[in-house]
Amino acid sequence: MIRDEPRVVITHDFMEIYGGAERVTQEMAGEFPDAPVISILGRPSVAERMQVAGRWRPVLPSRPGLLRRYRWLTPAFPVLVRTARLPEADVVLSSSYAFAHHFSARGHPPHVCYCHSPLRFAWSMTEDYATRWTAGPVSTRAFGALAAGMRAADRRAAARVTTYCTQSPYTAEQIERFYARTARVIGAPVDCELFHPDDDGDDGYVLLCGRLIEPYKKMGVALDALRRVGRPVVVAGDGPAMAELRARAGAEVRFVGHLEDSELVRVMQRAAFLLFPSRDDFGLLPVEAMACGRPVLAYAGGGAQFTVVPGVTGELFGEQTADSIADALDRFRPERYDSASIRSHAEQWDSRAFRARLREAVLDALR
Repeated sequence: MIRDEPRVVITHDFMEIYGGAERVTQEMAGEFPDAPVISILGRPSVAERMQVAGRWRPVLPSRPGLLRRYRWLTPAFPVLVRTARLPEADVVLSSSYAFAHHFSARGHPPHVCYCHSPLRFAWSMTEDYATRWTAGPVSTRAFGALAAGMRAADRRAAARVTTYCTQSPYTAEQIERFYARTARVIGAPVDCELFHPDDDGDDGYVLLCGRLIEPYKKMGVALDALRRVGRPVVVAGDGPAMAELRARAGAEVRFVGHLEDSELVRVMQRAAFLLFPSRDDFGLLPVEAMACGRPVLAYAGGGAQFTVVPGVTGELFGEQTADSIADALDRFRPERYDSASIRSHAEQWDSRAFRARLREAVLDALR
């Protein structure tokens, strides 16, 4: 017999940095406020920001050395997660871009997976990661073997999931291609009360924002392009590529580091526009910027091709190269876009609508 409010256990990958996946997981936890939140590892400060500190439990201890080097444990994660003990549950709700969909509770209850992306280095970006992480034929072969092993483990985990949900048709197509599963597209949550327009005007700078990590974020390529056009730039965010990006940045670039939400909103409101060079599976940042009434110049790939409307909320450029971005920057006129129209477009991803669609998927899995 299913209770009026099902017992939900929420699982997540790595709560190392507060980013888009953590925002989604925070909304999941808000919709199911009694659900314990289990991650492979993470930082207590991130759990605090996600408002789940009192019910969060990492599988691995939150030691500084482990948090810096946890990627070296990648070959062990499928087994580690599969054998982890979860609390009893009527349904497992995972927020997964890596291994969170491997979790299972006692008795194997239904599992609803919100998939941000199939494991990138094993499926969609193997060559990109191999180029960056290997040096020579031996390490290249080893990386290829690791990716193949991860693909096999990933397929087995995907077969055990009851329902797949995701944020965009882009990721739904990957889930079908890699896992042979159909996903419900339920969007991604944006807090349209927090992210809102301001009437003070903009300060004329280009905003780059997100996890400072290569290869797929393409922050370095964007900075190369911005150095050519000589526009003032604000870079918000932190991550392992910080030192490399500082070395590539021109004198007009200001790094402001990690920002709390209230600070990020203000930085978005004061930007002339957001430059988004990444091929994200959805890309919360463009929608958050649009909720602030700011136009977006984005790469025409991934989720941005479904959220940015050329001529209405911004423009798209065709290649993730410095030449393509610089050309787009030269042609882009952010003052031509209407803030109210941009805001109206973003409201379709409001958090309340997302939560309703998520709850419906969870209850459907229990029927």
